[in-house]
Amino acid sequence: MVTAMHRSARLLAFITPLVLAACSGGEESTAGTVTIRFAPMVGDASFACGQSYDGLGLTDATAEVNDFRLYVHDLTVVHADGSREPLMLTDDEWQSNGTVLLDFEDASGGCVGTPETNMAIEGEVLDTGDITGVEFTIGVPGEDNHLDSASAPAPLNIPGMYWSWMGGYKYARVEFTASGGEPFLFHLGATGCTGTTADGFTCSTENRVTLSVDGFDPAADAIAVDLQALVADSDMTTANDKEVDPIDGCMSGPMDPECPPLFTAMGLEHATGGTNPGGQTVFRVVDKP
Repeated sequence: MVTAMHRSARLLAFITPLVLAACSGGEESTAGTVTIRFAPMVGDASFACGQSYDGLGLTDATAEVNDFRLYVHDLTVVHADGSREPLMLTDDEWQSNGTVLLDFEDASGGCVGTPETNMAIEGEVLDTGDITGVEFTIGVPGEDNHLDSASAPAPLNIPGMYWSWMGGYKYARVEFTASGGEPFLFHLGATGCTGTTADGFTCSTENRVTLSVDGFDPAADAIAVDLQALVADSDMTTANDKEVDPIDGCMSGPMDPECPPLFTAMGLEHATGGTNPGGQTVFRVVDKP
């Protein structure tokens, strides 16, 4: 019921301005399709499963990437005059009810996900001209974050992107194996969640962030998602004291000592789960592949 209501509301929001323009004899609409392409990268190198990358983190570690997926929602295009309009997504296996799963791994080499990949988001706008930026939120909307993943529509039905013990989704799942065999994980999601799927959940820290990417032309550019930038201020090779911190990397917990630099790179404040005023370093504009 929620999905149907949301879909109807979004469709009405998209169609109404066109109807009003037609009735008033306004200018011809330039509505059309916009594709936002993403480029998974590790520094200046394109990401690929089975490939080792050097110079990672504070110790210039060598590591292989085993997983690289994230959810985004609330996409908005920004025009040259500063006006904004939502990107109205068409539902398919990767994007539904306004939420998109970007999946950069293909289950080859040491990757643990699925063979299928998704590196682009497609939707409709009322004006395709003079787009100079895009905004999006990392994560899953609160009303959808605690669905039953066994019965949820795609792309919220991926078991590897669900935190059964947290009652919600992993907004981002990035996993490495360093050359010495030590894992380093980054799972971003809401924390302090209590409740049940049937009765609903509340979370003390939502850990969502809305990011703006400027100087972006969808016809010529892509948005790089850079794992080297993500771990730039992290030590990926020193094993944890398992009594203090059992997981090498960050599971988003408020007391996890390895989370702050990863959150900062994503544009988040670890202490509050709010937006980092210094911005983010993971996403940047590059030429379209």
